[in-house]
Amino acid sequence: MERHAVLITAAGSSTRMGNSVKKEYLYIGNTTVLETCLRAFESTGLFDWFVITIPPGGENRAREALSSWLRDPTHLKHTLFVEGANNRQGSVRNGLLTLRPLEPDTVLIHDGARPWVSPQTIRKVFEGTQKFGACAPVIPLVDSIKRLLPDGTIAEHVNRSAFVGIQTPQGFRYPEILEAHLKAASDGRAYLDDTEIYHRYIGDVHTVEGDKANRKITYWEDIHMTAQSGATFQRMLRIGFGYDLHRLVENRTLWVGGVAIPSSKGEEGHSDGDVLIHAIIDALLGAASLGDIGSHFPPSDPAYKDISSRILLKKARSLIQDAGWKVINLDCTVVLETPKLLPYRESICQTLADDLQISTSQVSVKGKTKEKQDAVGKQEAIEAYAVALLESIGSQSPKDFSNQQPKV
Repeated sequence: MERHAVLITAAGSSTRMGNSVKKEYLYIGNTTVLETCLRAFESTGLFDWFVITIPPGGENRAREALSSWLRDPTHLKHTLFVEGANNRQGSVRNGLLTLRPLEPDTVLIHDGARPWVSPQTIRKVFEGTQKFGACAPVIPLVDSIKRLLPDGTIAEHVNRSAFVGIQTPQGFRYPEILEAHLKAASDGRAYLDDTEIYHRYIGDVHTVEGDKANRKITYWEDIHMTAQSGATFQRMLRIGFGYDLHRLVENRTLWVGGVAIPSSKGEEGHSDGDVLIHAIIDALLGAASLGDIGSHFPPSDPAYKDISSRILLKKARSLIQDAGWKVINLDCTVVLETPKLLPYRESICQTLADDLQISTSQVSVKGKTKEKQDAVGKQEAIEAYAVALLESIGSQSPKDFSNQQPKV
């Protein structure tokens, strides 16, 4: 009985996307890009094994992105994760070697950033592979082709009729593509894709008609083409609220929003006691469902003794970015009887904006008093309130990272 496998490449860093979230882990509707790929292949009923290349040390994150897929016991048993190499060629080779004990007859290799591959394209490639040994989908080139000189001027006007663009999945008889990759690993050449490796060491590659909807997500603008494919990317907003209060004591610096304010008293605290930044951190973490400031920077940890709260704010920014969120705006209120904050407000807004890598137009800080009422009014304490609005980076589903608690 023949057995067939799918190898999906998702070990890249997505640096051209310009953010910290891998494009394969973004969402199309309620499903990640990576899972959307898997579902397309599963729908054909042709495949026994699903191998996914992932960044080194990234298996937990990949499993989280595929949590819905892996809830199916059959999927859990037949989905394999393998760490990639420092380039796509090496990552594919690692995936092929992982399949070696399973001895599949055929393997289709697909880019994890091509979520709009159709079952029809998959079947055509599979059938071509069965018949010819190797097969890949191609599409005609729309733009005119030019060959350039080193200075950027046109050297030749190329007839595009003989040229095509190649897509994935690319299908091969498994023993042959493994043999080709093992030979290519030691020849010192860099190959464009798996068909080039196969063609060099094994033989001809058959082609079938591809699908213009089978695009690869490379840049953010690629996401906006989704509507043409009948899918919908969801942009999500989250609101977080933060509050903090610190006693005011002598012989401490009064820090507000990373700015030292001349005062006879400062905040008491394990860190520098910056009450505004602490409230902002709680608002950011709360909006991203990442716990609170104490869960990431516990006062019992000597590493945070007298630490600048600006360092903690930058770490909190990294946490929410890694979880797929960016700051839209902050609205903050500091309640302090004296001194007045107005002379320092511009500096506070600038400091917060710098640390969060946003503009000052996205930060609002207001100062209030308690009209000499309660501990704040008696100059014994300082309070801060913060509201943060976050937006998903690209198309992040709010459920994607809701249970994640990153460590610092």
